[in-house]
Amino acid sequence: MAVDLLGAGLAALATVGLAGQSIAVRQAAKERSITDLVAVVFVVNLLVLLPATAVLSYPDFGLTPRAVAAFAVAGLLGSLLARAALFVGIHRLGASRAEPLKSTFPLVAVGSAVLVLGEPLTPLLVVGVGLLVAGAAAVSGDARASVATASGADIAFPLAAALLLGIDPVFTKVGFAEGTPPLVGVTVRVLAAAGGFAGYLLWRRLRGRGYRPARPTRAALLAGVANTVYLSAYLAALSRVSVSLVAPVLGASPLLVLLGSLVLTPDDEQVTPRLGAAVAVLVAGVVLVLQA
Repeated sequence: MAVDLLGAGLAALATVGLAGQSIAVRQAAKERSITDLVAVVFVVNLLVLLPATAVLSYPDFGLTPRAVAAFAVAGLLGSLLARAALFVGIHRLGASRAEPLKSTFPLVAVGSAVLVLGEPLTPLLVVGVGLLVAGAAAVSGDARASVATASGADIAFPLAAALLLGIDPVFTKVGFAEGTPPLVGVTVRVLAAAGGFAGYLLWRRLRGRGYRPARPTRAALLAGVANTVYLSAYLAALSRVSVSLVAPVLGASPLLVLLGSLVLTPDDEQVTPRLGAAVAVLVAGVVLVLQA
């Protein structure tokens, strides 16, 4: 029972970190570029994770070539590509709209299970998928109506993040199956993602578009801390309890973002009753899909 409570607590902590990241990114993007934000988050990740891993996991890191490859791919998908896409979506649409659209990632998992693995469609799953689609469509419609500059391309960014985050857990599960501790796993994935980001900066430099890092703002640093909390707590929760417990708890992050936007950034986020209803429908869909 104690392990279940700890796992649930870690999932709740991950949800708070995820919501905090979105709100902080929204503020930081007003003063810094998305490239600057991604760079700061990686720096904070590594400043926290590398020493912690060295101290707590040495000398047995529990790594195999298969685990390294799995966590590296998960990092490139979830901690680099999905992160960048989500940050762009938050900058263009606001946290209260990008976060709910990103939370449609269970649709990817459901589609893979039904189309690739041949798993059956249950009534609960059909209802959950219907609510997810309806909620996402309502959030997209609200974004177009409330954000004057919102376009289909802007909405595509958080949806792309959802797609990548839906694939990410497949590789994370492979890494855990090798017996790798959560802290080591998250460090490997962040190192791989940071390496990919460094490759992107090198490519920019070779094309004559060199990158000069700007001084990080307080909001950018808070985004880095929140992301580190989210990643660490999320993987630690997955190592203790099932995805069926962790994922529905994470599915509540859009509600936290909505409430946080109302309280902390009322002037930056146009939170409408229509958006609140759409987010509630979407979250209900997430919970039903994951329970099914």
